[in-house]
Amino acid sequence: FRKPFFLSLIAGAIGGGLASILGLAGTGNGITIIPGTMLYVGNGQLLQYLLMVAVSFVLGFALTYMFGYEDEKEVASEVATERLVQEETTGNIPVAPQNETIQTPIVGDVVALENVNDPVFSSGAMGQGIAVKPSQGVVYAPADAEVSIAFPTGHAFGLKTADGAEILIHVGIDTVSMNGEGFEAKVAQGDKVKAGDVLGTFDSNKIAAAGLDDTTMVIVTNTADYASVTPVASGSVVKGDAIIEVKA
Repeated sequence: FRKPFFLSLIAGAIGGGLASILGLAGTGNGITIIPGTMLYVGNGQLLQYLLMVAVSFVLGFALTYMFGYEDEKEVASEVATERLVQEETTGNIPVAPQNETIQTPIVGDVVALENVNDPVFSSGAMGQGIAVKPSQGVVYAPADAEVSIAFPTGHAFGLKTADGAEILIHVGIDTVSMNGEGFEAKVAQGDKVKAGDVLGTFDSNKIAAAGLDDTTMVIVTNTADYASVTPVASGSVVKGDAIIEVKA
């Protein structure tokens, strides 16, 4: 939510500039907005004050609507585009989803998806799943699968398992902004992997130094293809532990 905060500061600054241009002068100190109107009744500047408030509010809303969530939209768009390209170029016949158990790709402490500080994931818009706060900087394959997405920045991987689950592993929140600094992918798109194979590595210290959260999301992006997608882990998890069960 850093973008909306700074955009609202910009809107407020423009509103302040407008107040200066209009020569607003209150008759005392007080709370702004509704109680603040009383400060401008006696000097005949009430309309100018209301105009300044309206401009600040509308501009703040408009800027946030247009630019406030651009990064999250880009991540969702990247995933959708990569999936479409993969389907068109490989010509693979879709695998009918089967019941399956997904292993943790990250060693660490389980976090409920709804508690993740990123609305794109916590809302379930990308699919159901779980998150893990890492204690080690290694990403493992959570099942026998094909790498369908390998982001050049190394911060995310998409897999399609042999049983039909499409899994997105996204290391950290907003880490796409690091442009690969602190990340190293060990696989490429089209590679076949076995459960437990290393997909990539990352440096949590560098993520923290960038002011970002290294909590890693594990999402079943084709959730709609299943009757249920259920997190089954809690507390600490290690390599090989089950974290999600999907039932067709």
